[in-house]
Amino acid sequence: MESHPEPLICGYNVHREADRQAMLEVLGLTSIAELFSPIPQEVRLGRELRLPRPHSEWALGRHLRDLASRNASTRSHLSFLGGGVYEHHIPAVVDSLTSSERLMTAYTPYQPEMSQGLLQILFEYQRMLSQLTGLGIVNSSLYDGATAMAEAAWMACAATGRRRVLASSRIWPEWKSVLELYMRGRGVEVAYVATDPVSGRLDLRSLHESFIRPAATFILQTPNSLGILEDIPAAAALCRQHDALLNVSCYPMALALLKPPGELGADIVTCEGQPLGLPLSAGGPSLGVLACAKRLREFMPGRLVGEVSDIHGQPALALVMEWREQQVSREKATSNICSNQAHQAMRAAIYLAALGERGFRELAAQCAAKARYLHEKLLAIPGVEPAAAGPFFNEFALRLPCPVPVFLERMLDRRVFAGLEVEGNLLVAVTEVRARAELDEAAALFAETIRRATAADSLRNPGRRDGRLILSAHDEPLRRT
Repeated sequence: MESHPEPLICGYNVHREADRQAMLEVLGLTSIAELFSPIPQEVRLGRELRLPRPHSEWALGRHLRDLASRNASTRSHLSFLGGGVYEHHIPAVVDSLTSSERLMTAYTPYQPEMSQGLLQILFEYQRMLSQLTGLGIVNSSLYDGATAMAEAAWMACAATGRRRVLASSRIWPEWKSVLELYMRGRGVEVAYVATDPVSGRLDLRSLHESFIRPAATFILQTPNSLGILEDIPAAAALCRQHDALLNVSCYPMALALLKPPGELGADIVTCEGQPLGLPLSAGGPSLGVLACAKRLREFMPGRLVGEVSDIHGQPALALVMEWREQQVSREKATSNICSNQAHQAMRAAIYLAALGERGFRELAAQCAAKARYLHEKLLAIPGVEPAAAGPFFNEFALRLPCPVPVFLERMLDRRVFAGLEVEGNLLVAVTEVRARAELDEAAALFAETIRRATAADSLRNPGRRDGRLILSAHDEPLRRT
């Protein structure tokens, strides 16, 4: 061992001083300062970065675990969050198979003839989603549900030659933003159609009146932002009457129990594919599902995996209908989307195959039954009312007798994600991962927290009782809006 070894360098800079000098000599330089000399002094920091001291690998791992332990997640809290992304059980086989190095790639397979195994999985994904949506063509994935909805809207514009899109006002607020952003740059008008305040469903008269000017498509989300299942056939009839395409965005788990939208009159169907074997992962990555009728295939964005013949005449699979700006001139491209979510689509295919038709239907039935069980328990709490009277699948909105933000904050102190605030209502989602004991525990916590929050609100606002404004001792309570 050397008598005076160079100190061990901790952190990410593993080059010794001798290494640095050797690199500088190759470059014909004498110092690091000379290397950086082209950078003007006025844009240089002029001091060392204020960073914590470097850690060894094991110390850094311990520090990161400590930071992660401070997070509130579905592993540490009881969760009833929904709003488009849901906590579902993922069978171990999904992670096991998709982590195979033969199926992992840092880049999209532009040479599909080298990836027959991956293409086979994506082909099966298309076939399974076609069965669920009831439409003949499914592409091999898009980014997420919101961008799939927006891509489908532009697809309808391209197919009809119209530049006006109608959409239900009960689309998720974040999805509206994506839709508007996509359409704004393309000169497409977006108009929203009202819903019935009692049922929470689409107001068909409002939709009929919205067609006073021609539109390319009408976008209907089901379940909608209040968790209400929409009447697809009624919307389809009006769209056909006005020569517009019906674009339905749906929750894929509900399709296990409900008739496929394509069989009910939808021309295009999109989904957020996260529930199909994808973890929550703090919001992404996700999966966009897009299906359409065969007559609309040439307008579909993204990629299709199709059956072809190789040079020997043997059956093979390949990416087909790739009409993106990489393959065709920009003005002729069906979309400027530059990639897809092939790995996430592969997860969805393995997830659906692992459950099978019977298992998928049983899982959806559990979601629906458990949601109704909790719904009934919560409606038994004084002052709690349904926000809408329409049918729901596994997510429902409630009016509370106390401010929703206060209630959510107090439930968070109890280690419960009690739901989301939507238009002043509490949106509660229930999936198969919630046991009956957890639902009973949650109902008791809901009742206690609502009682305390209502009492505190009444003390702060003496003119309010159970969420109702009292004008005088002789007045009837008026519902607070």
